[in-house]
Amino acid sequence: MKQKTWIAVIVVGTLAINAMAYVVVRKRRASDVPPPPPVSGTTTAPTPPVAVPAPPSEDANEGLSRARRAAGLAALEDRDYDIAVREFTEALSLRRTPGGDLVELLRIATDLQSRERDRTRVEPPKPTREPAVTRTPPRAKPSRASSSRTSTHAKEEPPPPVLEEPRNGLLLVTSTPPGLVVQVDGKAVDMTPARLPLRPGTYRVALAQGERRLMEETVVLEEDGVHSLNRDVSEQLAPPTPPRPVANTAPAETPPTPPATAAPVAVKAEATGRGELDISSPSLYGEVWVNNRPYGFPPLVAQNLPAGPARVEVRVNGEVKRRMSVEVEAGRRVAVRVR
Repeated sequence: MKQKTWIAVIVVGTLAINAMAYVVVRKRRASDVPPPPPVSGTTTAPTPPVAVPAPPSEDANEGLSRARRAAGLAALEDRDYDIAVREFTEALSLRRTPGGDLVELLRIATDLQSRERDRTRVEPPKPTREPAVTRTPPRAKPSRASSSRTSTHAKEEPPPPVLEEPRNGLLLVTSTPPGLVVQVDGKAVDMTPARLPLRPGTYRVALAQGERRLMEETVVLEEDGVHSLNRDVSEQLAPPTPPRPVANTAPAETPPTPPATAAPVAVKAEATGRGELDISSPSLYGEVWVNNRPYGFPPLVAQNLPAGPARVEVRVNGEVKRRMSVEVEAGRRVAVRVR
């Protein structure tokens, strides 16, 4: 009987402890539940607007493109052609209008990169000099054998060393605008952008347009070195601005003299028989020649042309791609669009 009573007490105590633990767990879970959402009709604080960054302007891309182009030229001078190819590619992607001298600079850097890789791949290792083997001469041999031995030793002597010629350097000449004549020591050799392999030494490099020399500079080229020369001569090629008319300071009593009109200027221009051509070529980028004379890359204005028929050509790498005949009118500027 006592054993049954103890069993009943144990069972009741266990149930009571479990019930208390269950109540404590429920209270803790209730405290962890997040508060209910606010009831409709209550006002909430407005969310502040998020500032949207303004898109970068095109001028920033142009500036970054010029910086990438300058970094590519510096890498070419350091003969780090991998970085030069990467910088010129980035500069070309950032430019609004494709083309210009970046295409030619990228081609030059890619060519130099492939040449450097081929040279390092094909260049054989330097041969090691084998040690001379000493041989014990025989005790006695006839004179014929001794003469043949001396002739054999004479044949085995190594040839005299051949002096290697110095390796050429590379001169890169670019200009703004492109299409100017590059002169080296007074001789026209190419047009910008130009890639000139030259022997090591000192040269006088000049940029010219027709018979007019725009700039001249001394360049020292080292053996197997790369030197870049970039000049902006757009201000020198810009047409001069006409002078401003002077205000009439004559007193009111004096009868005013009739002002000079544009008619005499036109008459004078017609008397000289000279005109101008405003040439553009949107579909083909090449050098413009007028009457067998180079004028640069379009768009451009060919001035001081004799009145009458003129032959306009667009050449790419010296080959004529477009040819047309245009009538030059005296004292007027005629627009020409090469298609």
